[in-house]
Amino acid sequence: MILAPGRGGAAAPAGPALTPADEIRARVRRARPLHGGQLPADLRDKLGLTHYDGHYHLTNKPFLIEGAEAIHRLGMNVAKFWLREDELPGYAYNSRLKEVLHGGRLVDVLKHEEYRKALELPFRTVMLEVFPLVGNKQSFFSGTNDFKDEEDQFHEVACYLLKTYRDRGITFILQHWEGDWMLRREEGGTWGQVPAAEVDRRCDAFIRWLAARQRGVERARREIKETKCRVLHAAEVNRVWDGMAGLPTLTNRVLPHVALDLVSWSSYDGMKDEVATWQGIEIIRHFMRPSPVSGARTVYIGEVGKPEKDVPAAEIIDWWDRAMGVFLAMDIPYIVHWELYCNEPADGTKEDRRPRKAEEMRGFWYLRPDGSLSHGGGYLDTLLKHAGSSLPQDVIRKLRP
Repeated sequence: MILAPGRGGAAAPAGPALTPADEIRARVRRARPLHGGQLPADLRDKLGLTHYDGHYHLTNKPFLIEGAEAIHRLGMNVAKFWLREDELPGYAYNSRLKEVLHGGRLVDVLKHEEYRKALELPFRTVMLEVFPLVGNKQSFFSGTNDFKDEEDQFHEVACYLLKTYRDRGITFILQHWEGDWMLRREEGGTWGQVPAAEVDRRCDAFIRWLAARQRGVERARREIKETKCRVLHAAEVNRVWDGMAGLPTLTNRVLPHVALDLVSWSSYDGMKDEVATWQGIEIIRHFMRPSPVSGARTVYIGEVGKPEKDVPAAEIIDWWDRAMGVFLAMDIPYIVHWELYCNEPADGTKEDRRPRKAEEMRGFWYLRPDGSLSHGGGYLDTLLKHAGSSLPQDVIRKLRP
């Protein structure tokens, strides 16, 4: 699937033509729910929640199942879970998943009763975050790695899903997490000082890695025809705007060279205002190369959220309304809230797995530790209840700052 074979250092396409800021603001304002914007009837099929690594639980059920049931109960048909064959500490509460971990095959984890019960719920779309299967960072970026095991395991997983859920109209999206951090490794803020040859080496490896995953999924789709289930493959970018400042990113140095079904944006770097969000999506659409299955430059919001600790409710609600104005105006297919239960203790001690209280967390949550809806959760819940129409004026007056 590599379009410019093996050349992460190859020239990227010319820069995108971006919609002018004034036009963006006008279009977003018309689409904002708290300004009278129309809500799509299928909003439940667009909005979703991530469930992984929350630092509290509300029941004694296995944590994966608890979260899956909560997402379904909250009225969303889109869920994002983690899938790893080596460790799943983020699902450890009340779990027996260790029975199949370290077995070496992703498909065995999916066959575990906890995953099977979670996926029995009537979701329309499930995203599975799959980290690299290569053992260490150095071998991942090796010029000799053909990622054959990665391709084979994605083929196994896709075949299993297509067969197991053949009678359901469900879409599974296999993706990785925040690829720009993977590309930069420990360099972080000094990424711009990394030698060009090293940047090229890493980009080339990333292209080959994504192409291997895509091939695995495509092989399964060719082999298994009689199924209502769909399996797609996506990359996730997270530093889109750095590319416009001249830095090498997954968007400008990798996406142009490999065809993918979808691209996910972990969108924190584009959430300062509606212009940055809108144009960030345009930048990704410009550089990505769609596969024949997708047939379009399809970008979704794989991660979006705002910590609520010590932030007024009015500020949180206005932030979400502006974001939703962009996503609805641009007809984004999926918008995945980070996350169901907050995963970030305020003191940074993530290794401490004891269930935390609200005051100990940063507030990346939809449900708080007492089970109540967060400010953002209450806003999105209101949108779901009025899908297919505009918000009534009394609701707008209550929520609008």
